[in-house]
Amino acid sequence: MQLEVAPGVRLRVLVEGQGEPVVLLHGHSLDLSVFDDVAPALVEAGLRVIRYDQRGHGGSSSPPAGYRWGDHAGDLCAVLEHWNAAPAHVVGLSKGGGIALEAALRYPHAVRSLVLVGPLVPDYPLPSEFWAFFKRFAQAIRERGVRQAVQELWLPHPLLRSAWENPRCREKLQAMVLQFPAGEYLATEKDPPDRHWKLTERLSDVTCPVHVIRGEHDVPQFCEMAEKLAAMLPNARLTVVPHCGHLVPLEQPSSFRDLLLPWLRAHAGSSSSQEMQGPI
Repeated sequence: MQLEVAPGVRLRVLVEGQGEPVVLLHGHSLDLSVFDDVAPALVEAGLRVIRYDQRGHGGSSSPPAGYRWGDHAGDLCAVLEHWNAAPAHVVGLSKGGGIALEAALRYPHAVRSLVLVGPLVPDYPLPSEFWAFFKRFAQAIRERGVRQAVQELWLPHPLLRSAWENPRCREKLQAMVLQFPAGEYLATEKDPPDRHWKLTERLSDVTCPVHVIRGEHDVPQFCEMAEKLAAMLPNARLTVVPHCGHLVPLEQPSSFRDLLLPWLRAHAGSSSSQEMQGPI
């Protein structure tokens, strides 16, 4: 279904199952289908699984502005409010992990626990070469179109390479990113700052339980961010998934399910802990 979360912004949302809510947030250029091999097991375990395409992605709106971390966190909160789903477990992949962190700070009442998978951490000091690539990517999108830029620059990028080289993942990955509408890259208005603090300076304020997960072969900057989060968040643990790159739910869905389900059972709300099926 389509849910209007702000004037002119409609999100494609998929809700499955009954029980304690879990929200799955995809990464940059992907869509809700990146969790297709994970969601059914969560539903079967007695959870209500909420997935949506973020603004500027998949089947959701691409507004002319509104792509700040706060805008994305506000969308998440609006989705939770619409389905009376707060507090929810929030699972975020890559940029989705950054959105989950932002939401945990802005709307702590809405988040029961966090699972951050290869998270992109807002305000983390990444090297200039990392951002230089995305400037080139943005220029290529504007000059040559989204599809060509994705094929030439984004699919071969180290963040996607492990999944792209995996025959089981390649078709699904290509289907997602070739449909990327690139809303943020084609935005026509500049977003003013909507906060005067840095998330990296407020990590101690994220007090909910956090499970940080990364692939063994993720790119160095994302390995570093995962390690730093696990060390600096007050109530966090870290798991490294062997033989895996950046897109853990796509590359190793069974391993990801095996990590996610026990975590959700262990941190279920008191009214829901008996409803989830299977041993903790």
